[in-house]
Amino acid sequence: MTKSNQKKPAAGAKSKQAAADHLLTGERVSFDDDVPATKVSDEELNSRYAKGEIRIVTEQARYPLAGILGMLKEEIEGEGGKKELRYKLDPEYQRRHRWSVERKSRLIESFLMNVPVPPVFLYERELARFEVMDGRQRLTALSDFYADKFQLTGLQYWSDLDGRTYSTLPSKVKDGIDRRYISSIILLKETAASEEQAAMLKKMVFERLNSGGVKLGSQETRNAVYGGPLNSLCLALSENEKFRRMWGIPLDPSPEEKEIDEEETDETVDESTKAGTRMFEKMEDVELVLRFFAYRQITPKFNLNKISEFLDRFIMAGNNFSQTLLVEYKTMFEATVAFLWEVLGTEAFTVLGSSKRPTKIVYDPLMFVANSAGVVPHRPKLVAKKAVLRGELEAMYKTHHELFSGRRTNFKDTQDRNRCVSEAFAAAITKA
Repeated sequence: MTKSNQKKPAAGAKSKQAAADHLLTGERVSFDDDVPATKVSDEELNSRYAKGEIRIVTEQARYPLAGILGMLKEEIEGEGGKKELRYKLDPEYQRRHRWSVERKSRLIESFLMNVPVPPVFLYERELARFEVMDGRQRLTALSDFYADKFQLTGLQYWSDLDGRTYSTLPSKVKDGIDRRYISSIILLKETAASEEQAAMLKKMVFERLNSGGVKLGSQETRNAVYGGPLNSLCLALSENEKFRRMWGIPLDPSPEEKEIDEEETDETVDESTKAGTRMFEKMEDVELVLRFFAYRQITPKFNLNKISEFLDRFIMAGNNFSQTLLVEYKTMFEATVAFLWEVLGTEAFTVLGSSKRPTKIVYDPLMFVANSAGVVPHRPKLVAKKAVLRGELEAMYKTHHELFSGRRTNFKDTQDRNRCVSEAFAAAITKA
């Protein structure tokens, strides 16, 4: 066959091939949705509903407050005769911000006054073995109170009880709170036929649950329902000291912070300590680690406007990655962060020369290119000549200012940003 008769690959195929070149063995995740939507008749819908497809199976229970402490300490025999807790307060389910003593005290005051308190939400992971998906803070506050771990403070209507622990309450007051109950809703194991369906239903319920008026962030929800090896790795890597400094996240965030009601914009984060703490509380730092790995999967179907859905699908697949691949991920992330810290410091993820705020729209392409095959071998040279790299990036950001501002998030924009950052690195490598 002559050269002129050879078929050229379609543009889409070339893009997919280019996207696959840098991926490690076993890393490729499919995001294709090629199954066409079909119109379903009313008869078929009625049949599916009657069969109980996608229907939550729940039951309700009430727990006396006086028994919460013992309940959370109850152990049962697990696999191999090993003891385990019947009620699992999984640390990965918790929100990063802890309740203050004042918030705990207000909960106790609510029970004293018989004010309705939202139910806790449990998932039956195995028969009569439960995970606390929502309500961990309430259960922990009650357990701590009955264990005399804090004194009541900041009470609004029962301020005369400020300074009292459970054991020092007047007898009648103690009797009054002991007879109160906290309700629970239990998502039963038979709700789902598979682990994948269970994860989907848990996420749906978790997102729709009224969680005390504090809206859960995307990663908080993801963290609660997609637990697994990749999720654990992202949690661990989010504690990287250099990474936290780059995002203005305190190295030792306070365990007792006020709840945050404001929502961050998707592409921009303030550099102040307050904003960094807010990122930590909403687990956005963990999501940033996940974004680094997911961004490697970029294809024409990758859409940052639907980043939450994309990350959900990636972590579901990524939790099944081999241990060998996860070790490579860890090395890759830590080496890339260390390199960028050496050459750009705390301003790494800012639009150099223009803004002091770290942004995701800079973070994504910078981490991607800094970890590329064309840059990794030249890292020592770039560190030695970091002023050259900084100058090239500043000039590039100035020339393409619009590309690195706002919310330009389609596939072409991501490719253009990758190209611009790559060209800046290439120019610096040539001059270094």
